[in-house]
Amino acid sequence: MQNYKILFTGSVCSGKSTAIRSLSDIETLDTDARASDVTVRRKKNTTIAMDYGVLDLHDQARVHLYGTPGQERFRFMWEMLACEFAHDAIGMVLLVDNTRKDPFRDIRFYAKEFREYIQKRRLIIAVTHSDVEPNPPIQEYQACVREMGLMATVMFLDARDPRAVLGIVEELISAVELNVQWDELCDRLLGNNGFSLDFYKPVYEETLLDAAMNKRGVLGAMHLDENQEILCSNIDSKSRKALLKSVNKLSKALAEKAAFMGEVSNVVIAGPKVQTLSMFTDQEQALCLCSDNEISLPVLRQQASDLLQWSKENDYLA
Repeated sequence: MQNYKILFTGSVCSGKSTAIRSLSDIETLDTDARASDVTVRRKKNTTIAMDYGVLDLHDQARVHLYGTPGQERFRFMWEMLACEFAHDAIGMVLLVDNTRKDPFRDIRFYAKEFREYIQKRRLIIAVTHSDVEPNPPIQEYQACVREMGLMATVMFLDARDPRAVLGIVEELISAVELNVQWDELCDRLLGNNGFSLDFYKPVYEETLLDAAMNKRGVLGAMHLDENQEILCSNIDSKSRKALLKSVNKLSKALAEKAAFMGEVSNVVIAGPKVQTLSMFTDQEQALCLCSDNEISLPVLRQQASDLLQWSKENDYLA
C-alpha cells in the first residue's frame, strides 16, 4: 500500500475541516470544541488539536489528510503535525479566507511560520469563501505570491465541493501516482459525501462588541474608524473614552515621527491597581478594550487582531 500525506493549514474558518470532510472515506477525526473566543462570530465549534481523514485512491494507494487548528494559541500542534505526523507529506495546502480584511497578511504569516516546511514540498494556496466576498480577485493573490518569491499554485476553492478539493489532490499526486481513475473517484466522493451549498455558511451572528465582550475579562469595548469617530461602544466613562481615543492618536503620531519603530499596532496602559486599557489598530480602524488585570495580554492581542480582520465598518453601524 502506497501512502501519501497532505497537510492543510490556514486561519480559523478558512475551510480546513470542511475540505478534509469533503474528501474523506472515513468519518473524520476532529477535535472540535465549542468556541469561546472571537471565533464564535463565524462558527460555533473550532478545531483545537487536529483534523484527520483518509482518501482511498485505489486498492494500493491512499492519502492521509491532516488539518491544523487555526488559532495561534495551538501553535504547538502546528509543530507536532509538521515535524511528526505529516513530516513526510507530499504537499501543503494553505487555505485563505477571502472575507478576511487582509487575507494577504495570512499568506505572509503562514509562509513565515512554515517556511522550512514549504521549502521542501509543493504548496497550494486555496482561497475560500469567494462566493461570499469576490474581492480580492485571484490576480491579486498571484501577484502577492510572486512578490513573496513563493513557488505555489493559487486557486479559488469551494471547500464544500468534493470535486474542487479533489482537484488539489490530483494536482499534488497525479505526477507520482499514475493509476488513479480521477473521474471515477470524483463520482464516488459525490455519491458518498454529496455537495450542498447549505452545508457550510459563514455565520455573522454577533456584533463586534458582542464578540469582544464574549472574552472573559473584557469589561468594555469601543470601535473607532480611521477618523476617530466612534462606530459603537459600551464604555460609559467619558474620561476612558477620551483617553483611549488619545492613545489611538498617539500611536499614529509615534509611527509618523519615529519611522524606525514601524507601524504601532497596539498600546496597553496597565497598572497594579487599575483596569487595563488597550488599543489595537490596523491603521484604518481601532478596537479599544477595557479589561481586568487577570487576562493575558498576548491572548487579548490575538483576539483583537482576529476581530479587526473580520470587521467591516458597516457591520457595526446598525
